[in-house]
Amino acid sequence: MKKQFTLAALGLLTAGAFSAQAQVTVDGQLTAAELTAGNYILLGKSNSFTGNQNDGRPFGKAGLLSLYVANTPTKVYMFLGGTVEAGGNSFQIYLDLPGATGVPAATFLPAGAAGTSFEKVTRIKLDQAADLALALRSDGAAVGGVQNYKVEAAVYSSATAVQSKQLTDATTLIKGDGTALTIPATLAAAPYAGLAGSRMAYRNTSNGEIGTNPGNTNPITGATYGAAGSFGWEIEIDRAALGATTGTPTFRIFAIQNNGSGGFASGEFIPQATGALPTGLQNPNLGGADANSGAGNDVDFAAIPGTQSAGFILGTSGTVLGNRSAIASALKFGVYPNPAPGAAKISYVVPGQQEVSVDVFNSLGQRVRSVASGRQTGSQEFPLSDLASGAYFVKLQVGGQSTSQKLIVQ
Repeated sequence: MKKQFTLAALGLLTAGAFSAQAQVTVDGQLTAAELTAGNYILLGKSNSFTGNQNDGRPFGKAGLLSLYVANTPTKVYMFLGGTVEAGGNSFQIYLDLPGATGVPAATFLPAGAAGTSFEKVTRIKLDQAADLALALRSDGAAVGGVQNYKVEAAVYSSATAVQSKQLTDATTLIKGDGTALTIPATLAAAPYAGLAGSRMAYRNTSNGEIGTNPGNTNPITGATYGAAGSFGWEIEIDRAALGATTGTPTFRIFAIQNNGSGGFASGEFIPQATGALPTGLQNPNLGGADANSGAGNDVDFAAIPGTQSAGFILGTSGTVLGNRSAIASALKFGVYPNPAPGAAKISYVVPGQQEVSVDVFNSLGQRVRSVASGRQTGSQEFPLSDLASGAYFVKLQVGGQSTSQKLIVQ
């Protein structure tokens, strides 16, 4: 089994570092204000496919852009940027919750209820445990120019036990115009009761294609891709519903584009693969129970390069927290000496040629230094001096990957 790691926050910070709390508007669009300190934190992007970003993705003209999380003392927020393909296809988010015991990692997911996008996920093994899954599924044809969407949930109580259902009905569908829907208690009885009152919104593009999603910018390795302006699926859930009311609980998350039954997974998922897909899959897609005219194929994420699971930690001050990640190791990212007597060096290695930014933040989340910005390749080293004594965080972003390291200046 592959070693799992914490990606969360990918750039920010440690307990008590921020006093700011997330200020998120659930409207299916990511704004610049929602990306400021204390708000949404990037967990990953989908930009490793080889086709044209507008119409040559694994599912053609639909796909994923990015995944973000945020929290307040009472709420958890998730934003999955992208455009859902019409005709019943789905976006799915799988969560490993603190203190819950569902399907272990590297275990085939049990079959969900017929008619949901979890029905045929039985040939899929995840890189993380799964306790709760949510899905957004396109529903029929557009009405008055507005495409409606269903919300579905799956609750996993053991390696073989799952309950799943739609949390919307004909009168409570999500509209693709960014209008927030509150999940009614009448549709969220046990074991889904904790999801009652959750709010979700999805914003579709004018033509239902990802080519017109404002977040689908060029180049796909740039900082603006999947960032401010992106349309997508936005979720607000009570922390109490997730068993995370106190302390700094740790979650794991995985997002994927799938078909309507869950039996044909696309090649777009976050965190994405770090190398080529192995043989036996439906390249550029993954496949599953519906592949090969129903004969199916196994989708084992342990065999896919990288770890398709991102960790995030909720802080009592509303900060999303993170530790040094495997991304830092892959980029050979270092800040030394640490603690520093007044001056330090920042070093890293850029694979290929990519857009890079290096910034320094103080303990209030304020950027105090922009060290580097622009396209780079290969080994890089920068001096860092003239910082007052205190705690800082050095944030490195290379293409769609981001990580940070704490620095103490004496």
